[in-house]
Amino acid sequence: MSLFGIAWRNIRQRLLTSGLTALSLALGVALVVATLVIGNVVTQAFNSGSGLGYNMIVGSKGSPLQLVLNSVYLISKPIENISWGFYEEFLPAPARADGVAGRFAGSVRTAVPICMGDYFKGFRVVGTNAAYFDGLTYGGGGASGFGRWLGRLVGRPPAGAAPKPFAFAAGRNFRNDEFFGGVLGAEVAASLGLDAGDLFAPTHGADDGLVHDPFTVTGVLARTDTPVDRGVYVNMEGFYLQEGHAKPVEAAADAAAATPAPQASAADGHAPLPREQREVTAILVETVSLPGLPAELTAMGLRTAINEGRDGQAAEPIREISVLLQLFVRPLELLLLLVTTLVVIVSAIGILVSMVGSSLERTRDVAVMRALGARRSHVLATVLIEAVLLAVGGGLVGWALGHVIVAAIGPLITTNAGVSASLLSSAPAAELLLVPFLIALAILAALLPALAAYRTDVAKWLG
Repeated sequence: MSLFGIAWRNIRQRLLTSGLTALSLALGVALVVATLVIGNVVTQAFNSGSGLGYNMIVGSKGSPLQLVLNSVYLISKPIENISWGFYEEFLPAPARADGVAGRFAGSVRTAVPICMGDYFKGFRVVGTNAAYFDGLTYGGGGASGFGRWLGRLVGRPPAGAAPKPFAFAAGRNFRNDEFFGGVLGAEVAASLGLDAGDLFAPTHGADDGLVHDPFTVTGVLARTDTPVDRGVYVNMEGFYLQEGHAKPVEAAADAAAATPAPQASAADGHAPLPREQREVTAILVETVSLPGLPAELTAMGLRTAINEGRDGQAAEPIREISVLLQLFVRPLELLLLLVTTLVVIVSAIGILVSMVGSSLERTRDVAVMRALGARRSHVLATVLIEAVLLAVGGGLVGWALGHVIVAAIGPLITTNAGVSASLLSSAPAAELLLVPFLIALAILAALLPALAAYRTDVAKWLG
């Protein structure tokens, strides 16, 4: 019989003890895998926001991180609104009613306004214009987690994915004159079973708030694997016409003097809201690139000019998310990983206790093996193989259980953090390193009983 066969027979002879030992290790591995996968999913989700076709967000004075979380990842709450006049400072002359370019227009390639505050069945509603999907891109945030790990392994970080225009799985983008048109992100459409042509009615402020007028789904976005998939996007003009969305005017005279915004009326006869009653939550800005220089250089000067003023603030998504990951996410991930690793080590000690406890039972078997011609090295190898089999078996069960745990709590993670996690979510690099770690841990745990078997006195036990 081979050494592997002898080790397997020893495990079957102590099936209950071996099973409990493997189970304790499996539970520890499951916790480690779940922690690694969730941490990787969160990191990738935040990294995906760095490739959404804009490199700056302009909003009200306050927390820049809150501005980024709300505008990019559709979580957290808006700070305050900024005036329509301040938004127009980013527009070129043809897009303004007075025909004069805004003071920041020379540094801006694209400026897309967004209005927040409504919900539709748990998903955030974003009021915007057609430029969101016609002028912005996605996918330039870098390679996937596995790609980044592989690049580091070979000493050459992979290049980021090329930016891509938004595509539609069904229908099309709404037009600016379609006041009650809307576009659904891929995850929203899949979760709610909606398609192009369907109607939906957002609610004000919360899911149980005032029900607004219905919008028509003009299109469903193809999946982007970015926060855009979790958004409901409606025409900003229709958003303004909903109850509670217009900025109150101070006096009737002001209302009478209000001038219309520079958009055409809707086909159904609705007129745009006067500009004095308009506000926006934030502006998604893509800065221009100077010849031979990156857009980030222009962004530095524009950010300084905006932040020195009193009308609003400018935040760079990549910078803010990098701070968040470094200060909060990664330390928390490391802490959880440390705790779960200690659980695995305790489980490995269980292997040691199990095998030491059975060493007296196996002493006579070892003596018989030696008497039949087995070498000391064969005895040593048999005990180590037995430990490795327990570790690998428990590790595989724990790996599968860890992914099941991630899939089970995936909806909870999505609801509270806006991050999608499923059974297929993974942390490839860390999970691959887990296998040799378990084998090494098992060998260390079994070394003491293996040496005891190695030194067994044949004459004493067979005399």
